[in-house]
Amino acid sequence: MLINNTTSRFLTGPYIYFGLIPLLIGIIGLLDQQWIVAIFCLTIAWYLFGTNSGMEINTDKKTFREYNKHFGIFKSGQWKSINQFIGLTVVSMKSVYKVYSRSNRTNASSKTEFRVYFVNEHKKPEHLIKKCNTQEEAQNKMDELALWLHLPVFSIKH
Repeated sequence: MLINNTTSRFLTGPYIYFGLIPLLIGIIGLLDQQWIVAIFCLTIAWYLFGTNSGMEINTDKKTFREYNKHFGIFKSGQWKSINQFIGLTVVSMKSVYKVYSRSNRTNASSKTEFRVYFVNEHKKPEHLIKKCNTQEEAQNKMDELALWLHLPVFSIKH
């Protein structure tokens, strides 16, 4: 069975607005029949909004790969063995995005998320498997993966 989890997008949080600039220029170029500008800007927007990172796990072969998916089509990454890890764990993380203005004001947004990781031989989280919004969702996903991969579950002290 192949498990595929998208862990992050290329543009997240307030940075999505930076990706709207080439999209808007491309749309204006289409309306104004500036084909070269439109194709160039829409290709940049496609790359910015279509590129993401993730983790793919093959439970039959007990292998995984961290990949980057360019344009939402092409995956790049090498397969590695899961046997080098001793278990799975859930770690809570607080993501904070700050944007600074020219007048030295900050606009910050924060979000708590729970991440499922592989645990290495030093009992430290090493490779991100999945991001979840709630602790229950992360716990359920970790338990499901532990059953599929025959790995124990560890608790990390915060």
